[in-house]
Amino acid sequence: MAQHYPQDSNVQNQEWSKGLCSCGPCDTCLLGTFLPCILLGRTSYRMQNPSMQAVRSCNNDCMIFCAIQCLTGCGWVYTTMKRGEVRQQFGIQGSIMGDCCTSYWCGCCALIQLEEEVKGRHSQGPITQGYKSQTDGMQMPEGRSPSQPATSGLSR
Repeated sequence: MAQHYPQDSNVQNQEWSKGLCSCGPCDTCLLGTFLPCILLGRTSYRMQNPSMQAVRSCNNDCMIFCAIQCLTGCGWVYTTMKRGEVRQQFGIQGSIMGDCCTSYWCGCCALIQLEEEVKGRHSQGPITQGYKSQTDGMQMPEGRSPSQPATSGLSR
């Protein structure tokens, strides 16, 4: 089941949390450069299911992007649409023209920025586990009794 986080999509006053040319983790950069369809599919899945449970590398968005890119060379159009969705969902400033230029001129950077943005914004999602108390309790250091004061090694 998809987790939805309250976002005020009418207020678009936020910036991208990562710059366009700030490379993310190595695996994200490699996917964005050599297998952009997989990265786009992963990002789209993360938008719908931030917990990333049962993620599939090759999902519908991955196949759509791959088909568009292989048949027409215009995968940047699909990336433009996804950037618009992310901007709207998180209230990020920008325009369709900016998304279009970014996706066309630097497609791999646009996809990496998308993945890092969605990952970062969803990393502070709902708490899924309750508080777990410590089972072993407080431990006293060996060789000292509770009545014996600690010495700091200073002498007069």
